[in-house]
Amino acid sequence: MKSKFEIWLEKVNIERNEYWDKNFSYKEYELLEVTKGNKYMKIMDGSSVWAFISMVDGFLKGAPIKKGDLLKPAGWRTPAKHSRGNIFDGTDKWTFHGPNYLV
Repeated sequence: MKSKFEIWLEKVNIERNEYWDKNFSYKEYELLEVTKGNKYMKIMDGSSVWAFISMVDGFLKGAPIKKGDLLKPAGWRTPAKHSRGNIFDGTDKWTFHGPNYLV
């Protein structure tokens, strides 16, 4: 049985693949890859960090985060402050290129 995260990642890959086929059909789409750390899962798009997913409840740079929060990368090793929604409650906001910027 697939976890909620696996189902979410599969959905993201399907939607990104559709976008890829419409805009970049000259090259085959590569699936996002996941690396698990202590507090966050790092989602990679080739050699770039696409996003982080929080695996714990707590605080990130003073802002509260919950398990399943989608976080924009601040760099290779750390997520940016403030969640871009939660993958478990359906409030996640992202595009082909990664989590949305804050508005």
